[in-house]
Amino acid sequence: MVEAKSRVGGVRGREALARREGAGALASLVLAAIRLAWFVTFTVLCMPVVLVAAIGDPEGRRAYRVARFWARICVRSCGVEVSTAGLEHIDPRTSYVFMANHRSVFDVLTVVVALGDFQLRWVAKAELARIPGFGACLRVLKQIFVERGDHASALASLAAARERIRGGVSAVFFPEGTRGSGGRMRPFKKGGFVFAIETGTPIVPVAIVGSGDLRARGSVLRRWRSRLRVVVRTPIATSGLEFADRDALAARVRASLAAIVEAPAGAERHGAATGAAR
Repeated sequence: MVEAKSRVGGVRGREALARREGAGALASLVLAAIRLAWFVTFTVLCMPVVLVAAIGDPEGRRAYRVARFWARICVRSCGVEVSTAGLEHIDPRTSYVFMANHRSVFDVLTVVVALGDFQLRWVAKAELARIPGFGACLRVLKQIFVERGDHASALASLAAARERIRGGVSAVFFPEGTRGSGGRMRPFKKGGFVFAIETGTPIVPVAIVGSGDLRARGSVLRRWRSRLRVVVRTPIATSGLEFADRDALAARVRASLAAIVEAPAGAERHGAATGAAR
């Protein structure tokens, strides 16, 4: 008799748990739908504002401020909290080549928010420029487009980009080239390092911690709250370096990022706290 009651109680408990899980999944889907609708609507509304702001703005600085506002609102509306450490190492009046690890499509918005005092120009795949409306906004924002798989075109794009990196305008590269997975970064491509050497622009490694948890499609939309941390590392000088130094330079940047993004949790926190010493 007691055993029978125990079995019935166990079944009812599992049924209650299943109902709660089902209700939670439904709530997450509803939340994702609302956020996606808001994201698309707000983006469409901001696009003409960016285009108007770009009038008489040949460097795209005013238009970028509008885009930065768009990014901040999108991040907040997705329930993402971005904390930043290490900003004391850099000056918004100076131009840099920022190099960040890449795990999620959300990394772009994360870097824009984390480096909110900087004018950033992204090295982006050329197909983005062909998206109606969105591509026009990217062009007036003076983003840097590169044809993947076309080495000559990529070199020409980076050569043209040299004129944009001045007066506090900085370039952003994801040296892995595409989003990685797992605990280790993908091999680095060398284009960004050659660009930094040729322009004599210091490289600032930017470690994004936690974006790998948002890698699954739509996961950031379904989460009630997410936390990301950005650690700005000490700038690495490129003045005086030559083309032959690109591999050693890439190794230094990789080591600086790996100390944060590939370290165990405890060691990673220690690395962030002592970043100024490296």
